Amino acid sequence: MGRGKIRELPPKILSFIIILTLLIMVFFFWVSYHYIKPFPPKSLVMATGMEGGAFAFYGERYKQILARDNIRLDLRFTSGAVENLRLLKNKTHEVEVGFVQGGIARAEPISNLVSLGNLTYSPLWVFYRGNIIFDDLSQLKGKSIAIGPEGSGVQKFARDLLKAANVIGSETVLHEISYIDAYNEIKEGRLDAIMAFGTADNQFILRLLKEKDIRLMNFSQVEAYTRLFPDLSHVVLPKGILDPSKRFPASDVHLLSPKVDLIIHKDLHPALVYLFLKASVEIHSKAGWVHKAGEFPSVSKQDFSISEQAQRFYRSGGSSLYDYFPFWAATFIDRMIILLIPLGVIIIPLIGILPWIYTWQNRSKYYRWYRELRNIEKEIAKRMQPENIKNLQARLDSIEEAVSKIHVSIAFYDELFILKEHIHMVRRQLSCLEKGEGPSVTSGS
Repeated sequence: MGRGKIRELPPKILSFIIILTLLIMVFFFWVSYHYIKPFPPKSLVMATGMEGGAFAFYGERYKQILARDNIRLDLRFTSGAVENLRLLKNKTHEVEVGFVQGGIARAEPISNLVSLGNLTYSPLWVFYRGNIIFDDLSQLKGKSIAIGPEGSGVQKFARDLLKAANVIGSETVLHEISYIDAYNEIKEGRLDAIMAFGTADNQFILRLLKEKDIRLMNFSQVEAYTRLFPDLSHVVLPKGILDPSKRFPASDVHLLSPKVDLIIHKDLHPALVYLFLKASVEIHSKAGWVHKAGEFPSVSKQDFSISEQAQRFYRSGGSSLYDYFPFWAATFIDRMIILLIPLGVIIIPLIGILPWIYTWQNRSKYYRWYRELRNIEKEIAKRMQPENIKNLQARLDSIEEAVSKIHVSIAFYDELFILKEHIHMVRRQLSCLEKGEGPSVTSGS
């Protein structure tokens, strides 16, 4: 019978396989639409910082870059990193991305947020009035100090640093006010010092650096503070960086600085993650006041887990699809690749096994009747008495009637005809037995 042979599939069965494959693909595409998110949302919200500050400036740059791919980035001004983190932790997803300084979230594990890496340094600037040169925070004891508004990252670090320097006490007055108010207060002499975070893009810092009556503290014990506060780094504002022609500043200035991280929700669409990573390289890879070109963005020590996509991006670069296709097309192809891999794992074996299923489904219709024929042959071999021959004939008639009603594909007609021939062979054996003759043939079944 050639039972190991797989028959060629007839057109009807091929059509069935094609339709089944298409249905499976449609199902997987439906799943992808609802769960794998082939297309990213068209807008999202970023928490930046105080208006006019460095974070707000960076937010504008990200907004411009994402707009190239028709993604609208809405900027939300905040008091600083502490408020940014609070907004990001909110499960309503009101804010999906934001700037957070290293060390802000160290006290609490946050599972729904991941980092896209360090973007830059955000130095701590300590400005003060007076003719005496200060080189340590301990000299601010008894002074009136602005430490930033509630919710700002600078306020958290300022309190910790001032406490370590034994400055906080009944004589020292801490003001939780905005940078703009602090600038006006120190200009008018009602404030002795200001502690603020900022980069070269912070207009508030630039204005204070240009004030003749206001000095910038050069930390003499900077390395000691970095040991006490591991989230702070020792950075140097080089001599002449602000104005080489005037050698301003006149000497290197040693500062403390945390790193700024770009924090996102873990479930942010991968295409948007890629856009932010690409934008971060464009914005932050250049040299700054206190860092060299190429130093950022990076994936060094973090309070948050590093996004897997960010790790791949910094290790091997982004997907080349975005270099050759429009953003929407590259996004769709990239997400479909994720879908097609498991789809292929299902469809390819399915296509391979369907012919076997098809063959078995046809042959199973007459396998049982071969077993029945074999049982009758065994009875014939026992040389049964004539009174039992009628019973065997009746059983053989039933088999023949059942086989005549079997419907199989045309590819299996030859096997069906062989079965009918075997029935006739057994009938001849039974006829010989009835006449008292020996079996003339055997079916060999």
